[in-house]
Amino acid sequence: MIGLALPLTEADYQRPPLGWIKRRARRLMRAYSIHRRYAIACAADDYSDFTHMHRERLSQLLKGEHQHA
Repeated sequence: MIGLALPLTEADYQRPPLGWIKRRARRLMRAYSIHRRYAIACAADDYSDFTHMHRERLSQLLKGEHQHA
């Protein structure tokens, strides 16, 4: 039997988005010599794509708005 790992949904993924985005942005800045703002925007897009989370929801989490719609 082959074990298949399915992508995690937003509810299943518990890693805080801010730390992930900061690490990803730093790596993008070092690897591609891009400006900080652009690196953060790209990192947020990557996080959104990875977790299948809408950008609006991600923005709410980053601002500290934890209410569910």
